[in-house]
Amino acid sequence: MKTNNYLLYTLKKVSDQTDTISNRLMLRAGIIRKISSGLYTWLPTGMRVIKKIQKIIQKELNKKNAIEISMPILQPSKIWKNSGRINTYGKELLKIHDRRNKTFILSPTHEELITLLLKQEINSYKQLPIVLYQTQTKFRDEIRPRFGAIRTREFLMKDAYSFHLNSSCLDKTYKIMYKTYSKIFKLMNINFKIVEASSNNMGGNISHEFQAISSSGEDKIAFSKDSNYAANVEVATIKNSENNQFNINQNNYLLKNKTLFQKLNKIYIQKIKNCSIPNLVDTFIAKYFSGKKLCFITLLIKKNRQLNLTKIKNLTLFSSPIILATKKEIFNLTGVSDVNTIGPIGLTIPIISDIEVAKMKNFSVKANAENYFFTGVNWIRDLKKPYIEDIRNIEKDDNDPKNITKKITISPSIEIAHIFKIGSIYSKKLNFSIKNKDKKDIFLKMGCYGIGITRLIATIIDQHHDKYGIIWPNSIAPFHVAIIPINFHKSNTVKNTSNNIYIELKKNKIDTILDNRKEYLGKMFSEIELIGIPHILIIKKTHILKGKIEYKNRREKNNILISIKNVLKFIKQQII
Repeated sequence: MKTNNYLLYTLKKVSDQTDTISNRLMLRAGIIRKISSGLYTWLPTGMRVIKKIQKIIQKELNKKNAIEISMPILQPSKIWKNSGRINTYGKELLKIHDRRNKTFILSPTHEELITLLLKQEINSYKQLPIVLYQTQTKFRDEIRPRFGAIRTREFLMKDAYSFHLNSSCLDKTYKIMYKTYSKIFKLMNINFKIVEASSNNMGGNISHEFQAISSSGEDKIAFSKDSNYAANVEVATIKNSENNQFNINQNNYLLKNKTLFQKLNKIYIQKIKNCSIPNLVDTFIAKYFSGKKLCFITLLIKKNRQLNLTKIKNLTLFSSPIILATKKEIFNLTGVSDVNTIGPIGLTIPIISDIEVAKMKNFSVKANAENYFFTGVNWIRDLKKPYIEDIRNIEKDDNDPKNITKKITISPSIEIAHIFKIGSIYSKKLNFSIKNKDKKDIFLKMGCYGIGITRLIATIIDQHHDKYGIIWPNSIAPFHVAIIPINFHKSNTVKNTSNNIYIELKKNKIDTILDNRKEYLGKMFSEIELIGIPHILIIKKTHILKGKIEYKNRREKNNILISIKNVLKFIKQQII
């Protein structure tokens, strides 16, 4: 490609309100243009990167006998009603109506559709296992699109789906996809961690995220530098030197604090202003259903810790998931309108205590009125024995769950892929079964494997840039080589040498851009560095006369001279 036949679309500056480094560079380098909140046009340079990424993914999946298909973006809403996800996805679903007033969904994912497709096409267990994949535009009505291409309303995704007769077969394919995804991201030179994750509204109970380490990431992961532990903070386990599950021994508490209890005699309300409250514990009110009956429960965590809603929802203490109560429900239960003053003293509902709080003594709680607190609170005497559960987010002062003598590391990150063992959830809901060898009807088990392609580009830029611009890894660079000729339009020697090298590289399928514009040298250099071309050849007449040209690696400071005769061989060695 020559620049007079190409659209660079670079910008010197972008708005100071642009929220991330990757978004600023994508705009400046002519990769995207914003159309509206969460909607972007992908420009020529961006499309070249997308195609490179797709090619890598396609090649690696095809090696594993995955089969490429393409499913429609529009899906009839009745499919989602049948699976029940039209409610669980909620307002994130973008819906449209046709001229007959039938409702369609702009697809955020394709689990239902792929299940219905194979229900029609698979009629024997001998056709299993099977892995199908597609690269497709997806839509989600994000409440707050942000971070440029990282969280958008329209995005490009590679999603794959596998179907199996039994769990052991699913496990085998899951491991293959796990390793395949790892290889794909290594080929793109991404610094990532594979972490345990929540399945959220996808279904299933086993999933892993591929999280790229990023200072601008909106996720947080916990990982250990001393073991192989890694998990999203949503599900990261908290373990202490003692067993997490233990019995509170009332006698031990009374013996240890006998004098203190005699002085206090009983719990008292103390009004405290402008001072710290010792060992303050926060109180939350949650709810669950026992049959059709609405029940409430108290949750206790230490002040300045963060309640983990995913862990609470996944608790199996009761017959339905536990979620936070509304302000109105809390008022009806307690008579307190300000939820920030809620405390557990006097409540008769059960208590779930975080592990950390269950070990505390002489702690403080809020007293259902502003600036009022109960101090000197202890278990059994003042609060009944709780359920003891891990219900808060892990933090950097917590122990490595696999090596409790070491501390955990917390890092912001960007989710670039997510894989799930979904099991038979969708096959049961959509009545997809086949007969096994014993002629018994079996609901098929399913795996799901997604890669966010457009957010992957933002992630790579976040990890590979400097003050001058992007530094693309060789495997996905829009061009491998940029040729910058000095005085291209004034010197036939420079023009001929530049064109000859350009033709030779193109013949050998090396993506090359030749800057043949009538621009000053500084602009040519700054734009090529901004775009992030990893290898730059500088053609200068004085060097040509010596049989040399100048080579610059985008990642290094110093340039070197190379022989014109050996340009092809040299470049091939660099881009391997």
